Amino acid sequence: MMYGMKKIVDHDAEIVLPKCMYPVKYRTIPVGEDDININISNQGSSNMTELEQRQDQLLQKLDTLYDRIKTISLHCNSQAVRSVPKQGSINNLLNLEQRQDSLLKRLDLLYNRINAEIGGNTQDVKVGMFHKSVPAVEEVVLVVSPDNFPWYLNYVLKQSPVAVNISWHVHSSVPNEKIAKINNLVKNLPSLSNDSKINIRLIFKCVSADAELKLSSLAVPIVGNVNILRYLAYVYPSIISYDHNDQNMDYLLDICHMLERTPEKNKEALVNKLCAQRKDWMYGNKFTVVDLAAYNVFKQWKSVPKYVNKPWFDKCDKLCL
Repeated sequence: MMYGMKKIVDHDAEIVLPKCMYPVKYRTIPVGEDDININISNQGSSNMTELEQRQDQLLQKLDTLYDRIKTISLHCNSQAVRSVPKQGSINNLLNLEQRQDSLLKRLDLLYNRINAEIGGNTQDVKVGMFHKSVPAVEEVVLVVSPDNFPWYLNYVLKQSPVAVNISWHVHSSVPNEKIAKINNLVKNLPSLSNDSKINIRLIFKCVSADAELKLSSLAVPIVGNVNILRYLAYVYPSIISYDHNDQNMDYLLDICHMLERTPEKNKEALVNKLCAQRKDWMYGNKFTVVDLAAYNVFKQWKSVPKYVNKPWFDKCDKLCL
């Protein structure tokens, strides 16, 4: 050995780890099978299961309480019929019956509220031969372009059995020269109603040509006028006729969706396909969702071309304006 070297690092010295840190599993330790087969979706399932079990128990107790009150009420009524009441006890029996009726009404309200909370606040809507569960929303937002106005909206609102409040707003992306056009479009919409619990916010925005219907800030929006009409047909089956099992009807709706974005040279061919089965109306012998979708597309164009049937278009104008 030529010369000795000074030891800089003493590998034999004990390293004191700080106690404020948390322990970490060594990477060299083999991973167990249980660690590999971790199902992430099951991590939060226990809380949901406990919540569902508590809701079921609450409903069972409520059903039991409801049955007991009905039994007591029937028993009291039968006792009142069998026995002849004295003059001083007639008023007591009447008060007892009134209290029982009031209690039953409150219990019915409580029962309906719990069912509404558990069921996700849904209402059954009959569509054809089926019952569809449609969310009961209190406020919806419809985002549209000022160049693609939803002409079907006025038709639906005029015939809606429920009063609807509608307000409209103009986004900063809309140029000033289009505001006058927006004012002319919205002047025919129904005025505000203080008795309504449903609010529609119409927002004009120059971002996308496709309209968007937002039922919730967290839900995925319904994109496109044709898809929005499909949803409205589920909500208002008595206003908009739509058979979701009819493939020909869905085929015509798809053509309407294609017409919204097709170039000018291909429009006539698509319109001929759309009107191939037309008699008085686009499909069948009555006004359907296909007529609304087709009319909404043709109304966006600067001028209605000659290959669009003029008497049919005039009839749709009277219904929608």
